[in-house]
Amino acid sequence: MSTPAQCPCGSKAHYEICCGMYHNNPGTAPTAEALMRSRYSAFALQKFDYIAATQKLTEDPEQSAQDVEGSNAETQWVTLAILDTQDGGADDKTGMVSFEAHFKEGSNTGKLSERSLFEKIDGAWFYVSGEHEIQGHTPYVAPDAERTGRNDPCICGSGKKFKKCCG
Repeated sequence: MSTPAQCPCGSKAHYEICCGMYHNNPGTAPTAEALMRSRYSAFALQKFDYIAATQKLTEDPEQSAQDVEGSNAETQWVTLAILDTQDGGADDKTGMVSFEAHFKEGSNTGKLSERSLFEKIDGAWFYVSGEHEIQGHTPYVAPDAERTGRNDPCICGSGKKFKKCCG
């Protein structure tokens, strides 16, 4: 998948100065939220090695990049909304980030709502667990600031026209 100009995490910043710098240097995200956003962008861009490198799962500590890819390769991540953060700052040891992410799989759409838990180990943030709920058939209606025209490039970064992809 090609690298988008705008970061998939929704920050409206250029990818290379947003999540791209964390993707190029795993373990450098300064906060739990920055790590969560960079992990979302990694899922959106299918950078499964980064996902594996930034997690220390309590329930499946041996999960590999291939395992992550096997369950996510067909998912197209469309938008991310951060709902809440607790702790997770540069001086904290733990943090929580609650978010909603809209996705598309084939002709189906859905929304993932998750409360993600993070832990700082040896100065680096890691995703350790999460409680999530998946809802199917949940069309996403973009706010006015994010409205995309039918012939504009798709917001997911696929390179296709919006009407042929997520529209």
